[in-house]
Order: sequence, then structure tokens, then C-alpha cells
Amino acid sequence: MDLTQDRINALLVAPSESLNVEIKSWIDPASPEGKGKIAKAALALRNRNGGYLIIGLDDSTMLPVTDGRPANIRTAFHIDILQAIISKYAAIPFEVGVGFAFRDGQEFPVIGVPEGSIVPVACKADLHVNGIKHLNQNAVYFRTLQANGTPSSAAINWGDWRELADICFENREADIGRFLRRHLDGNGRASLASALSAKGTKEFSLRERAAEALAEGDRRRDQLIQTITAEERKAAGSLGSWSVALVFAPSRADASNRTFLNTISSANPQLTGWPIWLDSRRFIDKSAAPRLMDGVWQSVIANIGAGWSSHLDIQTMDASGVFYLWRLLQDDLTNKVEPLTKLDPILIIYRVAETIAVGLSFARALGQAEDTRLGFLFRWDKLRGRTLDAWADRISYFSPGREAFDQRVESFVEVSAGTPVSAIAPAVGHVIAPLMRAFDGFEISQNVVEQRVQRLLERKL
Repeated sequence: MDLTQDRINALLVAPSESLNVEIKSWIDPASPEGKGKIAKAALALRNRNGGYLIIGLDDSTMLPVTDGRPANIRTAFHIDILQAIISKYAAIPFEVGVGFAFRDGQEFPVIGVPEGSIVPVACKADLHVNGIKHLNQNAVYFRTLQANGTPSSAAINWGDWRELADICFENREADIGRFLRRHLDGNGRASLASALSAKGTKEFSLRERAAEALAEGDRRRDQLIQTITAEERKAAGSLGSWSVALVFAPSRADASNRTFLNTISSANPQLTGWPIWLDSRRFIDKSAAPRLMDGVWQSVIANIGAGWSSHLDIQTMDASGVFYLWRLLQDDLTNKVEPLTKLDPILIIYRVAETIAVGLSFARALGQAEDTRLGFLFRWDKLRGRTLDAWADRISYFSPGREAFDQRVESFVEVSAGTPVSAIAPAVGHVIAPLMRAFDGFEISQNVVEQRVQRLLERKL
């Protein structure tokens, strides 16, 4: 559970409901009705493997509301009050966290619910308010998608039990998987990497499709860049970037756009403060909203020079199962290091892992069969002259002086739609290996990859 100030700020600046994020207008945690709403949301998020409850915004417009706002936000949403609600209604108690952030000059609470449930958490008590039952004893609440792809918290129905079971199983499997990967010897790891990088006919065909998707994404990107400001175009042309194309094989038979955008946006696990393929429909800047052009959703999210939230993203999403993202390197948008001089390998791990995790979440939400293949083709540009430097987290250390002489590196990996998110670390290691080798042959430890992927999935950045 990531409740750093940057993460909370990002949730307030760019709010979006998903299966892991619920948004509600003001709640009084001291009232029976308020307790019921908080308990139901927290239980549903816990069973969905963690997430966030943002309070004080309209869940349709994502704008702040004033009705029902407590006089003292921090007193009303004190952690002891929230924890008491969880302890009263959760059959298996779990700790929650709370953080606060400002938007439009007003303070709002964000309640964080941790991941890691290995068995479903049921509600252990009824709650009636004015003769209406708000909570049902023995009910298992879950974040689910309605028919139109809109997320909600409700008692689980028959169609969601398998997904809940998968979440609990994956959390158990994660511990076993980490144990095995830690104890694989060098030969075992080499065999695993060899299997991942095998150049069979099927992989080559999927890689070709991914390359075509990347080229088509670049073509659309070049058109969309013409719509942004001169300053933003200058940044796009001069700074480093990374991009990725994701393709499904086989392509989706139902390529309708009717509920596609709602479905994938709701399914995005939002593992970081600026998610991969984020939903920008409710941004204050309406020019960032996705537009359906030539049957493909396309968006430009430009925010250069805005401190911690400085970004330039161009993304396309095709209902047939083709996704593209182009993004400026964070290393060139920070004031902590000079542009075009550094590349943070830890940030690379996080971005690659999040991309694969989001792709798997999309495939599941779109009803893809477990044997559907997902091909990810990554590319990093303007690398020449950079050195490795873990500038974003000085706890990590990499020996200085490792310099890149290649300007561009590409890397491809294929995973099946049935791959547990908890098992993506080997695929992440496979993707970043060619990039790391571009820096004087550097090889990053798979243990480091494993640890960082785990932190990302647990939202503990």
C-alpha cells in the first residue's frame, strides 16, 4: 500500500474510479451510514487485492463537493476511527492507512487498503440504518464491473468468484514463487531466461505484429505531437523517451468500442501515481481526454514543467487488442539530475513491471482466454552518453561510470493471459536485460528485479 504524499497527490490531481480505486462524496465516519459505506468499500478493495478510497469528490464529475464536508477533516478521518470500523466488520481484520492532500485549496482524505489477502474477507456483522440493511453478515464484498464496465462495490456474484479465488491463490503463490526464484542456482536462472527468449516461429510472428503496432503507434504519435504547444514539441524532440506496443494473439473477435474504454480503465490496477495507459477522461484539461479517431482511442497528456507531475504521454488503445504508449523519460523531466545524462534502472523495473501487469489486467477484464498470448515490444530512445544512476531512490546503489553508446534499445517478451501477476518478475528481467547490457555490459541481479517488482505490486514504492 503506497500512501506516500506523491501517490496521494496524484490520486487527487487525476482521479479515476477503477477496480482498485473507489471515489465517494463526503462521508461522516461517526454515523452508522458512514461506517457502512467505509466498511463495504474497504472490504471490497481488500478482496480486490488492495486499493484506495478517495473521499470528497463526485464520482461522476470527479470534482470536489462541499455538501457534508466535516469541519475538521483530520479529526473525522483519524486512523483510530477508521481502524475501529474495519475491526468491527471485517471477519479477518486488516490494517488500513490514511493520507491527506489538497486540491483547489481544500484538504481531502485518501484511505489506503493493503493487498495480500489469501482468503476472502467476509463481513461479520449486519448493519441497519432506518430499517434499511447496509451490510450483511457473512457477505463477501468485491469490486466488480457492472454490465456497462462501471466499477462498483457489492456482494460478490457468481461471475466474480473465480477472479476472487485467483487473487487469493496468486497471493499464496507469490510467496512460493519468490522462494523458488531466490533459490534457483545460476544454471536454473539461465535456463529460465533461455526459455523466455526462445526464438520460435510463434514468438517471431507475435514480435512482428508488435513491431507493426509500434510503427503504427509512432505514426499516430507524430500526428498527435502537432497538436501540442511549441515548448512541448521541443521537449518531445530533444528529450529521451520510452515506448511500448502490446498486442493480443489472437486478436479480439469482439472489437466493439461500446464498453471497451470503460472496461480497461476500470481494470487498470493503478500501481503507481501515473499509471500506464491511464484514464484521462475526467482531467481538468479537457484536451487530454481520449478521442475515438479511425476506430482507435487516442490521447495526448502534456504537462511539461509542472514539478513532480511533469509528463508527456501519447497513447492509443484499439479494442481489437492493440495498445501503444510513448512517454518521455522521467530522468529528463526531474530537477534531480541533468537531462540526457542519467537512466535510473529501478525506475525501468517499475515501468516495465507495471506495463506487463496492466496488460494482464486488461486481458482478463476483456474476457481473453488464459492461452491468449500477449506480446510486449519495448523501446528506449536517446540513450547514448547516459550513465546508470538510481537517482530516484538513493537507497539503491550502482557503481558509477557505466555509459551507453547505443542510441536505441528494443526488447520483446511474450506472456500468456493466464500468467499470475505475482509471477511476472522473470519476464521483467528478460525485458530489461538488453537495456542494462547497453551500459558497458551491465547485468542487474534477478534478486533486485524480484524485490522491486514485489514492491510495485504491493504498492510500497
